[in-house]
Amino acid sequence: MTACEREQREVEIIALYKGGLPVKRLLERFEISTTTLYPLLRRHQVPLRVVTRPESASRRAAAEYERLRSDGMFHYEIAEKFGITPNALYRAVRQRRATESR
Repeated sequence: MTACEREQREVEIIALYKGGLPVKRLLERFEISTTTLYPLLRRHQVPLRVVTRPESASRRAAAEYERLRSDGMFHYEIAEKFGITPNALYRAVRQRRATESR
């Protein structure tokens, strides 16, 4: 690949990234890895997208745990209500309590 072809390819990658093409599709289309893509974007000072993850069921359950327990629900019922395992709820509640106590 010549320098000119490489530059054209980079311009196309950047344009598609800015246009909103998902990173996974970019990686597949150009057969590159994230360790190639992100340095390219940084080198051209392209602002990276901020990915906001939806709040998980475990976090929502942990946030409501104390209220639901005081309403008389059992631990396993709360887990069932949010579609998670009792163990996942236990871990989420423990993590939430540890974060709140800081």
